[in-house]
Amino acid sequence: MEEAGRTPKIGRKSLLLLILGIALMIPLLATFDLSEAVSSLRTIGIVPVVLSFLSIHVGVLFYNLGWYILLDRRASFMDVFLIGWTSLFINLLIPAGSATGEVARAYLINRKSKIPIGHAVSTIVAHRVVMIIPFVVSIVLGFSYLVGSSGVGHSTLTTIFLAIGLLIVTFYLIYRVSMDESSMLRLISFFERRLRRDLGKIKEMVREYSRAFRELMRNRRALGLSLLCAFLNWFFDMLPIFIYFYALGYWIDPLMGILIYSVSIIMVLIPIGIPGNTGVREWVMTGLLSAMGFSKGDALAITLVSSTITVFLNELIFGFLAYLLVLKGMSK
Repeated sequence: MEEAGRTPKIGRKSLLLLILGIALMIPLLATFDLSEAVSSLRTIGIVPVVLSFLSIHVGVLFYNLGWYILLDRRASFMDVFLIGWTSLFINLLIPAGSATGEVARAYLINRKSKIPIGHAVSTIVAHRVVMIIPFVVSIVLGFSYLVGSSGVGHSTLTTIFLAIGLLIVTFYLIYRVSMDESSMLRLISFFERRLRRDLGKIKEMVREYSRAFRELMRNRRALGLSLLCAFLNWFFDMLPIFIYFYALGYWIDPLMGILIYSVSIIMVLIPIGIPGNTGVREWVMTGLLSAMGFSKGDALAITLVSSTITVFLNELIFGFLAYLLVLKGMSK
């Protein structure tokens, strides 16, 4: 029970912020054509929703399979799968980029499978580096469509590519620091002198992390398979957008779908404090679709069914179930 007590908990603050996000959707429903949106939702029907739910779950399966491969099967796939879902749930309700969920992943896999923290963190960082590749591809393809279709100004284009460049540089720096622990050790030594405390255990953990990360980077087969899983996750995560547009009678340009998906992912990643960026994400997505020429009703319907129902509620419900199962397992 003591270990379970250390598992990240969802506090009252997160629930209050979630209510705030839902409240932000009320003026959205009033601003856009709600009656047309309801009609569009009826046109979509239940079958596309079920297919989209399944698509998201297949995507999460590949997401966790990619991490399982990097762990070199040192943990059971069921543990990896449930912990992966739990990290998504924690990221959803405790928004801080994705830091909270990744900390939970490292802690939980250490407790469940006795994998050293340094090694666990190395697999998570490697997994994030691999997962960012399809995301960067998605952003480049999506915004290339925006540039080609709407003639984006020079300043906007510069901002977009600066953001992409910053993202790539950030992950490259993480990669370089992970490959050579000397810079991290110097930083720890600095704090060790300033605080006048022995931080030897942290230093050893850093050495362990860096050794494990270098071994992972040499394992080309595992990296290749994990990258394949990353692209499959990307495909199935994006597929619901095309399913819903098709259900409404639209056959959209694939690059347009990739752009819409990219914006939705960016809105989830920005840590503005509201769980899942609920409300804010819906405003941005509905505004984007409306600006692309879709009617306000169709824009609202597609946003609600693809973003709020298929992604947010899906991760909320199944992530919560996984969270409960992990807590139950930790208490044994």
